[in-house]
Amino acid sequence: MYNNSKVAKAIRVAMMFGAGAAAAISAPTFAAEEGVEEVEKIEVTGSRIKRTDMEAASPVSIFSAADIAASGVTSLEGFIKQIPAINGAQLGSNVNNASAGFATASLRGLGSGRTLILINGRRFNSGDLNSIPTSFIERVEVVRDGASTVYGSDAIAGVINFITKKDFEGLEVTAQYDVTGEGDGDTAKFSIVTGASNDKGNVVFSVDYTDREEVTQADRKYSECPLWDDGVGSTTYCGGSSHSEFGRVNLPKGYIINGEAVGSKRPDDSTVGGRYVTIDGAGVPFSTADHGYNYAATSYLVTPVKIFSVNAASTYEISDSITAFAEGGYSNRQSSQQMAPAATFWSAPVPAAHPDNIYGVDVSINRRITEGGGRGFEQDTNDYRVVGGLEGEFDNGWGWDVSYNYSRFVDTRVNTGELNRPNTETLLDPALCAADEDCPGVWNPFAKGTMTPEQSDFSTVTFSPVRKGTTTQFMANLSGDLGELELPGGAIQWAAGYERRTEYYLNEPDGAEALGQVYGQAGIRTEGDYSVEEVYAEFNFPILSGVPFAERLTFTAAVRASDYSNLDDNATNTKFGFEWEPVDGLLTRATFAEGFRAPSITELFDPQEQSALSYTDPCWDYGLSSNETLKANCAADGIPADFDSDSQSNAIVGGNPDLQAEESESLTVGIVYSGIENFSVAFDYFNIKIEQGIGTSGVDNIANACYNSVGFSDELCDDIKGSKFGPLDTPPHPTSPRRNVSEVLSGVLVINDNLSTFETSGIDFDFSYNMDLAGGTFTTTLNGTYLMAYDYTLTAGSETIEAAGMVAADQWEGNPAVFAEWRTNLGFNFATDDYSANVTFRYQSEGDDISATDTTLDTVADSVVYTDIQGTYYINDTYTISAGARNLFDVKPPYMSNYDDSNTVNYSYDLAGQYLYVKATARF
Repeated sequence: MYNNSKVAKAIRVAMMFGAGAAAAISAPTFAAEEGVEEVEKIEVTGSRIKRTDMEAASPVSIFSAADIAASGVTSLEGFIKQIPAINGAQLGSNVNNASAGFATASLRGLGSGRTLILINGRRFNSGDLNSIPTSFIERVEVVRDGASTVYGSDAIAGVINFITKKDFEGLEVTAQYDVTGEGDGDTAKFSIVTGASNDKGNVVFSVDYTDREEVTQADRKYSECPLWDDGVGSTTYCGGSSHSEFGRVNLPKGYIINGEAVGSKRPDDSTVGGRYVTIDGAGVPFSTADHGYNYAATSYLVTPVKIFSVNAASTYEISDSITAFAEGGYSNRQSSQQMAPAATFWSAPVPAAHPDNIYGVDVSINRRITEGGGRGFEQDTNDYRVVGGLEGEFDNGWGWDVSYNYSRFVDTRVNTGELNRPNTETLLDPALCAADEDCPGVWNPFAKGTMTPEQSDFSTVTFSPVRKGTTTQFMANLSGDLGELELPGGAIQWAAGYERRTEYYLNEPDGAEALGQVYGQAGIRTEGDYSVEEVYAEFNFPILSGVPFAERLTFTAAVRASDYSNLDDNATNTKFGFEWEPVDGLLTRATFAEGFRAPSITELFDPQEQSALSYTDPCWDYGLSSNETLKANCAADGIPADFDSDSQSNAIVGGNPDLQAEESESLTVGIVYSGIENFSVAFDYFNIKIEQGIGTSGVDNIANACYNSVGFSDELCDDIKGSKFGPLDTPPHPTSPRRNVSEVLSGVLVINDNLSTFETSGIDFDFSYNMDLAGGTFTTTLNGTYLMAYDYTLTAGSETIEAAGMVAADQWEGNPAVFAEWRTNLGFNFATDDYSANVTFRYQSEGDDISATDTTLDTVADSVVYTDIQGTYYINDTYTISAGARNLFDVKPPYMSNYDDSNTVNYSYDLAGQYLYVKATARF
């Protein structure tokens, strides 16, 4: 007799095989006959229609709790970023500068805002993967095509749905300890899950705690000092920032020292000033090699975090046809980042009257404040989520559910070590200091170690901004079939529903910011909200079934209408799909979907403020370039032919309340074969096009387009506003309107905007095979993604940027990432009743530097293969112990010339090296 255990067994087998099997194996479908129980219908992410088969038109990968455990990771961030369909940049433990402790996911490399994160099919406000504990997860379902018609906005690239435990019974206690091969980066994880059931319902409760210690850039040889090319493409040297602890002096145009025009690079031009440091009372030409500041010494490579979470879920059967359900979750994240000490990044003015100014004229200075220690950024974030609802079934078999979801986060931050610009400038001006009774005395910025503790207290500032967000979501869904109105393949199935959602966001600066005392911070309170009402309908038309060349032929359709309170026009989106199984075990499938994404609450209302974004200056050593347009533009800026510069721009980032919605079209075409026992294979082609895509132009893209256009004619040149724009207000370069006195691009406008187009395409593939072997089961899986194209244009008519296989600016995060052509996972597992062992090889192909110049030394981010192993011994039915290694062979991230954060592309590689771990579990 066939019964519900058939479906359960098929799901367990698919989960055991991992993503490849789950994407390729479908549970059998059995019609109800006399004396035979009908298979239970289930809902798989990507559709609200409950079906008896798992394989639908949309490609879905399913990962079980066992898959997560076998990976050896302690967080969902670590697991999700290993999925081959993840590409580009996302926030996480590898990001020290501007991560704010968040962990995000980016399907197809299209950005975390186009990857909808759900918990049990419902939204939660922060979207922070840190807020979801691994111990409470039953499985993860990843929809790898557009799902806006089912879930609304933000699902353009796909959906990651975390399904929590619901029918757990007993008590499970797990403890894990990780440490790197270098003996640092310790991570301790402890979790408890308990549950109970009776004939009326079930309750599950979990507690999870993780404590990850930092690894600093100084702790690894490859990142201990910023490496610079020597300018002729032959070797590197330990360089650093020109914001020097010696105090880099910017001398004015026309200044003469020692009888010569100043500046090590300007001996023949008496009209231009230069960059000097003061050594033993004399001016010495500034040299990056000799005077650059090693900002890696105090910066994190892997950021520390402590996460505590409590979660619960319950169901209660009110009657035979009505069940109440509730979910609740709370997490607290205490995270931090650490960067090099602050500097007078704005090139602080020092008058000629300063007693230590040997130059006799007004100058500006870029001085690193090493006396006060590094800058610290701490977050104490609380994430709340509560869901309540009812579900049931009418007498005619139609299912229904209603629910209300409330989600909120409060992110309280404490930032230390930043400079109070007015006070710092008071310390540098004898007249201002004399007029301020709180001034502790004039400071000498021309030498190291000269700032006193009193001056440090006066010039630095601690500030505590707060960010809050709230989401409410009411949902009502109804599903069923049309009864006797059938097609040759069976009954027409449908689902329909209504949703109302509200979003609220607040950025609250503290008093120091609001008074303009913190350099680079806008200090502007931003607040906003909107609401949306939506209705949707889905249909499943079984055209044929059980006939020659059509074991199954199904057509699907869905439509969703959205009305946003903050947008002028309503939106209606559709999705169509078909599934054709010509013979048993062979399925072909395809979907075409329209997508719609309204600008998120943070994209609209984040404050606009200064950020030091990394970039590659197109004028670096431009005298050696063969590009005559570039040479002419760089010369017009008044910079020397052998120019070198800091690799961090003065950029403006933040929200834009004038954003409009983006629209997309996605196509998937695939084939799944499981006609051979214990073997399955799947291929799926995807193509996604986005119009009016929201993102940032990226400093690299703006700089390259501008400086490679005749006479700075490209319209992206308009996005370089100069040194006086917005909150910057830095001294301008004497001859270039695009640079400040430190010679870096300044006022580069990279706020959120509606860009022109994005288009990406590729192929997902999944293989799995298992066999009985030596008293156990041997399983092998291979799953991956081949990225055929990743193209975007920044403005209508501008040149298309082809990023597939390149290191290029990620338009969501605004920083460079590898858009690898190949990402694959190859796994082998052997399991018996007493033990199991597995090994996984994670491969990522190389990326060529899209911003490379003629003189760039290393222009390739090399391919990598990471090897992960784990062994598990089942001591008895109660106790289990596992041990393993991630990145077993301690593969180092590759060096690239143009990227200064850890000398590599930190978003795209494992940074800390080998991790060893041991884990123990007790089940009662």
